[in-house]
Amino acid sequence: MGIAAADIWHDEGMPEFDLAKTVELAELFAVPHDRRDGAWIARFYAAIPDATLMSFPSQVDTGPDSFPYFQLAMPDPGPLTPFCLSHVLDYVLDHGFGMVIFGDSSRSKPPEWVFTYGDLLSYRMYGRFEGEPSEPARSGAAAGGAHQILKAAPSEAYLPARARRVLGSYMHKVFQHPSPKVALIVDPKLNPARNLMVNLSLEQYHGDKRKLDAAMRYLLWFLPRTYSLMPLPPGWDESGFLALE
Repeated sequence: MGIAAADIWHDEGMPEFDLAKTVELAELFAVPHDRRDGAWIARFYAAIPDATLMSFPSQVDTGPDSFPYFQLAMPDPGPLTPFCLSHVLDYVLDHGFGMVIFGDSSRSKPPEWVFTYGDLLSYRMYGRFEGEPSEPARSGAAAGGAHQILKAAPSEAYLPARARRVLGSYMHKVFQHPSPKVALIVDPKLNPARNLMVNLSLEQYHGDKRKLDAAMRYLLWFLPRTYSLMPLPPGWDESGFLALE
């Protein structure tokens, strides 16, 4: 699968392709990994969306975690076909890819940075890679006693259709799930109170909690870091769940 720069320009205008941001990335990548603190990450996040980068004839590769990643790299000197993260973002999200950023075109060293699908989805939704902005603190329910739990279909604003499609496709292909579904659960006794729930259950994994937990960790790759994901508890039905398609 390949994509050219002209293939994904959209009506909202041309990508920035900011060479000054590319220069800043070069400075940032010169910093050893063990010295990349919070200030370094903030500068990287500010520079990476529009920095001019290059891609490769084989643009998507499978990472060691088994997920597909669109590959970008610092450009070689001379003419190039420009790419940048903001330029390919919608294409990547539509196809269920993460993204890796290499320090040079040889790709002989590990990537300088790896974005999960959830990181990129967060940037498209909230303008930040770190996930949903913090919500005001809410007082929890008193311990014990009856309380109300809200179960509903997640809104388009909270879990967009393309994210639902790629999540459902993954559950179909990898977990062999016949009918993946999701719901939004709000329970003031939980921390966080708002959670997504998928129709994977311990029963489907023959009581093997380790396998169920591993499956849930894989699914978190598709979600912003601040989101929480739960399996279907014993005895719950799927009424009110939304099909992941």
